[in-house]
Amino acid sequence: MKRCLILILAFLLLMVQGCEKPDSGVSEVIEKARMNFISGYYSDSEKGFERYLQDNPQGESRLEAWNYLVKIASEVRHDSERGAAILEAMYLEFGHRKDLAAKLKRQLAEMYIRSGDYKKAVEALEKSLEFSGQPQEDIDSTRFMLAETFRKLRNYDLAIYTYSDIASGQADIKTKARALYEMAHTLTLIQAWERAESELGKLIRMDGVPEDIRSESVFMLADIYENRHEYREAEKLLESIVDTYPNPYAVRFKLDYLKKKE
Repeated sequence: MKRCLILILAFLLLMVQGCEKPDSGVSEVIEKARMNFISGYYSDSEKGFERYLQDNPQGESRLEAWNYLVKIASEVRHDSERGAAILEAMYLEFGHRKDLAAKLKRQLAEMYIRSGDYKKAVEALEKSLEFSGQPQEDIDSTRFMLAETFRKLRNYDLAIYTYSDIASGQADIKTKARALYEMAHTLTLIQAWERAESELGKLIRMDGVPEDIRSESVFMLADIYENRHEYREAEKLLESIVDTYPNPYAVRFKLDYLKKKE
């Protein structure tokens, strides 16, 4: 079914590429489709944008029309499979553009993640990283998404490697701190407690770490001490973040629990 949908959308894209049909009435079609979307008439809006794509193979608003179709599929209908199929068709048309190719692959990966197709998401993210000239912020965002997807696939070694690679090659302290935190979290999932403790200790001692990441790291480290039955050490750590942890109630609850365990 999904393959059939992709073929239909690709056909919509390609069947009129050789046409020289003038761009007549384009603004009216696009404007009406926009207004239908704003007014909540999504089916009419969808038909309008599809009509525009079919009738205007060289139209200036094709990218806008495709983007609206993605939005209707994913945000209105919550149909990630259709959203992915539309993005695949978009990539056929705009994948040659350096300013769009990487972004389209990231969007496609997000759609695959929503639908639980993590292997295809990894493929899209890895392809996205191949495009040169991207802002560092976009590269970091893609690599974090890739590591998280590896984690969803329970490929913890690749997730840990990716987080480690982000942290080791970063000058930005916030990005480095987040990567170390996520790596430590992944290590706890495979019960690599000593290495997780080491990474968290490194993170907590770093200068300039955002307070929320530091306090969350301390909380995780306290969990490791608790797991080793070192309750007093865990208490000391938790007491240090009562006023800085995003959820102070969770810290107090944990402290009460540990005191009962002692």
